[in-house]
Amino acid sequence: MARTKRSRIELYADVLNALRVHHEGCRITKLSYGANMPVDRMKKTVEELISHGLVARSVEDAGIYVLTLRGWDFLEAFKKLAMFLE
Repeated sequence: MARTKRSRIELYADVLNALRVHHEGCRITKLSYGANMPVDRMKKTVEELISHGLVARSVEDAGIYVLTLRGWDFLEAFKKLAMFLE
């Protein structure tokens, strides 16, 4: 059974969902496991999400990433869109 390639938006949603599960924040390795991506690709993706304002670095520890309010809004909109397209 062949899997289709995830789109960039689906990748973003998977990363944000992994952060949603770890609401206190998590490091890049745990994030890569949660989104099923290699760490090197995850680093690039997280930097893109930071530039879009969907993810932020923790104030206490720069190695921990947290979901922003805009990230929560993105997840809600993505969920509504996915339900609409089914």
